[in-house]
Amino acid sequence: MTGEVSWIKSTGEDSRGDYYPIHAAIAKALRVPLRPFDVYIGPYVATKKGWLFLDDNEGQVVLWPGGVAPAYCEPKVADYFPGDVLSAVAAARSLVRRK
Repeated sequence: MTGEVSWIKSTGEDSRGDYYPIHAAIAKALRVPLRPFDVYIGPYVATKKGWLFLDDNEGQVVLWPGGVAPAYCEPKVADYFPGDVLSAVAAARSLVRRK
């Protein structure tokens, strides 16, 4: 098993039956697509600035500028309250608005 996820719906349900409601809420709020990634990291929100990933355990939204992995480019991070949709959306908005 490689951990790949082949698709994800705008509601946050993916091809493996996992559900990502906070990711879906961010994508909807920013009016950008939600894209599958893998089972280890979860999906990402595709923005013009890069890929937004969530770490709900740490309460962080992480922006990979231009979709480049952190090993190759310094990611940008914003904190939110774990499990709180509104604070996650606010954190995501703050990252895509930064210069």
